[in-house]
Amino acid sequence: MKNIFTWFPALLYGIIISVRNAFYDWGWFKSHHFDKPKTIVVGNLAVGGTGKSPLVAYLIHHASWNNSVGILSRGYGRISKGFKWVELSSAAAEVGDEPLTYKTTFPQMHVAVCESRVTGIQQMIEQIPEIETVILDDAFQHRALKADFNIICTTYDQPYFEDHLMPMGRLREWRSGIERADAVVVTRCPSMLDHQQIDRFQLEIRKPVFFASIRYGKPQGIQEFSHMSWHALAGIADPSLFFEQVKKIGVMKSTQSYPDHHRFTQAELHDLNTKAAKMAEDEAFITTHKDYVRLQAAYQEFPDLANKLAYLPMEMYFLKREAEFWSLLNQSLTR
Repeated sequence: MKNIFTWFPALLYGIIISVRNAFYDWGWFKSHHFDKPKTIVVGNLAVGGTGKSPLVAYLIHHASWNNSVGILSRGYGRISKGFKWVELSSAAAEVGDEPLTYKTTFPQMHVAVCESRVTGIQQMIEQIPEIETVILDDAFQHRALKADFNIICTTYDQPYFEDHLMPMGRLREWRSGIERADAVVVTRCPSMLDHQQIDRFQLEIRKPVFFASIRYGKPQGIQEFSHMSWHALAGIADPSLFFEQVKKIGVMKSTQSYPDHHRFTQAELHDLNTKAAKMAEDEAFITTHKDYVRLQAAYQEFPDLANKLAYLPMEMYFLKREAEFWSLLNQSLTR
């Protein structure tokens, strides 16, 4: 029954997207390309968590960018408008949780937010001319920018080629949009893949395909936490892997899921603070890094929560062919 009510809206949405993309392909809508800086887009075809943020962090962490790199994001969920630099003192409500997470993870990086990616890049290089490369988070559908290298993320469990257009599925555009990609990274893979599992993706995706997984670090927070019983909180698109990991590092006493990019209300913060004040010494809240930076703004008003809150660091790593990925990327940037 659900398909009956979602098929026609999905078809109508697909027609609109097709017309828009055709106008860009035919040159009726302008796409801007920058000779400098070089631009790398990390995006997806589906809405929700596909591993873009861990891939952006991976690119920053594993390359010798020094201070010549910048990160540009829309700053989803922020209350501000236009171009804005992200500082360590910024609030997540002003710049978005993902850009603030990048800045707190890589304090020396130039991180900015802007709805128009072209305007954002122009502002970045006008103010900091030494920026040579800009990594754009979630800009694959921003056709006004013609990037030097487009990376698409798709998850192992929910690959785009088994999905459908919204609202019937989770796709932002037709599956054929993958043709604009230069590489596809299959994220959240099992740590071991056999040939049959790899062939499944390589037969479906006629682009260079790479496989990546996630590993977690030790809980971080104001206090030092060890041998804890955890109350897990997550405001991300798919918290399943996070909850599974929490079970591995201690006793998970409860879980609470919120919508992606959830902005905590005063009532919710007061409730969390009250619960934190009543927790035993070996109990604490644990959350994701993105949720943690959103909650930091409330620390002064809710000190019990601040002292009983940790986040679980995570990083992406390639299962194989990592050198081939970097070779492909570097060749594109030096053309």
